[in-house]
Amino acid sequence: MKHNPRDVAGRALLLVNGRLPDRPVQRKVRGITMTLPRRHGLPYFARAGTPYAENLVDLARSLARREDSVNLLDVGANVGDSTMMVLDQVPGTAVCLEANPRWQTYLDTNLGDNPDVTIVPAVLVRPGTDTSVPLGVRTADVGSSIVVREEGADVESLPSVTTDELLERCPSLRQVRLIKSDTDGYDVMLVHAYLDSFRASKPVIFFEYDPRPTRVTTPEYDPRELWARLFESGYRAAVVWDNVGNFLFQAKTDELADRSVVLDLTIEERGYGFWDVAVAHDDDPIGLAVLEDVAH
Repeated sequence: MKHNPRDVAGRALLLVNGRLPDRPVQRKVRGITMTLPRRHGLPYFARAGTPYAENLVDLARSLARREDSVNLLDVGANVGDSTMMVLDQVPGTAVCLEANPRWQTYLDTNLGDNPDVTIVPAVLVRPGTDTSVPLGVRTADVGSSIVVREEGADVESLPSVTTDELLERCPSLRQVRLIKSDTDGYDVMLVHAYLDSFRASKPVIFFEYDPRPTRVTTPEYDPRELWARLFESGYRAAVVWDNVGNFLFQAKTDELADRSVVLDLTIEERGYGFWDVAVAHDDDPIGLAVLEDVAH
């Protein structure tokens, strides 16, 4: 197998940075200067020639062509990279939620002075979620976080906000048109909440679908039952990519329960990590046209 020299060099740099003491550094990602932890994997994942995060930007760009701007809800905003990439390409506003205090520092540095961005430092949950057990966060150096429901010396209790409370706090979300959700296991629960709280604006919803962390973090939710809920709620059109942004297929959401069994195979067997999925409502002709635009 031949290896791209740029890919090999990028992996080598990622390994080297992972062994160095962490500190804030400035990196240029897709032409945008961002402040990141030195160990963050974003510059490698979004290196030149890769499709990483282009699906979200394409969704926003297609929406903006039809509606002049984009009203974005970025859940699991991390250091702000998704919002920065979107607002670099299209006019719009964003509400960014990030629970991890480690990433919040960088999110504030990158977007805190942007008048078009509202930052909410909290865990987003579905109304009715039991938060009597403290919500904490575990961090991976490459840039991910996992919210956990347990007490322990290494778990810091975090504030939470429901989707209904968020809507009251940020009235601009009454017109939200694009939701990006990347929460390492909580996305199935949250998609149910988006369908309830934001049904008036019928946003395009772009979310991570990975049954493995879902079964650990929110075992009360059967991942495969999400597809029936989406279909019954009028979200019947879907586009699916792998986790690094390679297009996989278009489908109706009622087909995805069966098709998602591929995610129970090993990574070696399926050839990628998990799904990124975009869905649009049947009563949203613009959203449906956007999905057609990005299906390539």
